[in-house]
Amino acid sequence: MPREIKSLPQMNADSLQYLANHTDVTYLSEGGIARAMVEATNLEISRVAEFVSAAHANSFLNSASGFYLDMFGEMLGVRRLNAGAASASAEDQNVQFSATVGILGDYFPDPGNLNQGKIPAGLSVTTEDGSITYRVAEDVYFSRGLKQVFVPVLADKVGSEYSVGRGKLKTHTGPSGVSVTNLKAIVNGSGAESDAQYRFRLANSVAARPTGNEIAVRLAAIGSSDVANVILTEFARGAGTFDALLVPVGNTVSFRTAELVRRSIESVAAFGISARVREPDYVKFKVSVQLIPEVGSGAGATDANKIKAKTAILGHFESIRLGGELIINRLRADIINSVSRDIKDIKLLELCINGKPHIIRNFKLKQTELFTPDNDKEFEAIQVL
Repeated sequence: MPREIKSLPQMNADSLQYLANHTDVTYLSEGGIARAMVEATNLEISRVAEFVSAAHANSFLNSASGFYLDMFGEMLGVRRLNAGAASASAEDQNVQFSATVGILGDYFPDPGNLNQGKIPAGLSVTTEDGSITYRVAEDVYFSRGLKQVFVPVLADKVGSEYSVGRGKLKTHTGPSGVSVTNLKAIVNGSGAESDAQYRFRLANSVAARPTGNEIAVRLAAIGSSDVANVILTEFARGAGTFDALLVPVGNTVSFRTAELVRRSIESVAAFGISARVREPDYVKFKVSVQLIPEVGSGAGATDANKIKAKTAILGHFESIRLGGELIINRLRADIINSVSRDIKDIKLLELCINGKPHIIRNFKLKQTELFTPDNDKEFEAIQVL
């Protein structure tokens, strides 16, 4: 452990005490020549001590920071990761435009083809308070008769502060009569790599360098902010093979993240002779719920409660982690607790698992399975009546 340097006041006090105890200098009050010389000398000594202490700390990987840590990175050939913008692709089935009345093609017609609709690139999608803006990343063409369509979006600015939780994107600059929402959180926005994260990669880079060992594969896989963990399974498909199972922060790993991880692992030599990057085995669910209102409650209150119930259902399934279990009574409790007193009861009408009707009872996931909404082109995953 490096010795803690003295502060300037402590240096002055020690020097004056030494003069008083060991020399004939007796006038040490403020304004005196002896005191002025002590303070002037110690000021320069303290600056040198601070420089030496900082230089010593920045000479070691476990204590270097900022620019000095970047110098370690240059020496090892490992650069600090830059900030990235949050995004969701159409394949993620996340950001959804829906026609509240009629069909979506009536609101977003394609001028070049009357049989299809078009959501133009650059259309803004924002949070309710307008603080975070995403834009449709590319033109999206769809069959004119559809009521809802998923679009790819990209945040206007880089950084983790522009990630958004589920259901936070609520407004857009397109025509009225169309609603928008993100069914899952978008959490792959990232800031510049922190000193602690960068130090971890640097500390393991030497061990990962000789071959594509387990450390090399793990470092290649955990660079994205929407991946919570990576589970490596050796001999997954026989001798010399391994699987890298990506455990997402939310319900799904984004398409962009999965591709980046695949390329990163392919860039290192094999932990085994055959590598496969896996996402969890997604178990798609659909739920239909009926709200039973109190006598005399208004239609406006019922509509507001439908939105609350839908949000509660999504939140409940999102809270079930890899290999977890759907407990029907807990789901009912979350729905009931989310709505107002205008709703006296709820009824679970239907539960579908992977497109097939399922008895309304508890459902246990396997160790590699994770729930995700089943949003096909015709029906939403959650219907609240």
